[in-house]
Amino acid sequence: MDNKKQFYIYGRQPVFEALRSSHTVLKVYFAENAAGKIIGKIRNLCRTRGVPFENIEKNALQKFVGPVVHQGTAALVDFQPFLDESRWERLITSQSDPLVLVLDQIQDPHNLGAILRTAEITGVDCIVLPEKGSAPLNATVAKTSAGALFYSEFYLTRSPEQTLQALSEADFSVFAAVPSAEQNIYNVNFKTKTALVIGSEDKGVRKHLRNFCSQSIKIPQFGKVNSLNASVSTAVILYEIVRQRHFET
Repeated sequence: MDNKKQFYIYGRQPVFEALRSSHTVLKVYFAENAAGKIIGKIRNLCRTRGVPFENIEKNALQKFVGPVVHQGTAALVDFQPFLDESRWERLITSQSDPLVLVLDQIQDPHNLGAILRTAEITGVDCIVLPEKGSAPLNATVAKTSAGALFYSEFYLTRSPEQTLQALSEADFSVFAAVPSAEQNIYNVNFKTKTALVIGSEDKGVRKHLRNFCSQSIKIPQFGKVNSLNASVSTAVILYEIVRQRHFET
């Protein structure tokens, strides 16, 4: 994943949010006869921000984005999502009680998008992605995240081990979400500097990474089927963090 790249996104909500965000939208395309309230809002945002737009045939629009449901609009964005080293250092050393989400090889872009959607709305300060083994930040992720991708901060790491070590040295409590853990999420403290590590669907948090975590935690489950995928598990834990930080007296 490059620190800066251009790619096409599709769908009314992702295009709308990209235009509202700080990222650069280079051009917006509309299928001929595309209409509706949000299409009108997108056109108005283009005019306000000085973004060129063009009406093209529906089949021509399909060529930009591939065999997907584009909802009559697409955009070319100049995406610069990753924090540089200095901004990352300021975040983990100087910010008051930051919340960092570390994703260990989430390879399904739909799961990644769903995770970003929850992370943005629950106030996660930064999402750490490995340079290798992760789904790319692309149009599918933008669509699944309902545009939350464009409001999220990311840190790209070549070594998750070193990043977790750096978080520990910066006085973070680093929690690995592990279904077999002894401690459950309702008995730990998320109110101080917190990093939450979420693993992939098939492997979970890799065992060697757990050695760099303060503690493994689990979501209590009482049924017979383990039905919590990575995105749902992330949402459950993040909202427990929200509860502790904002609603616990």
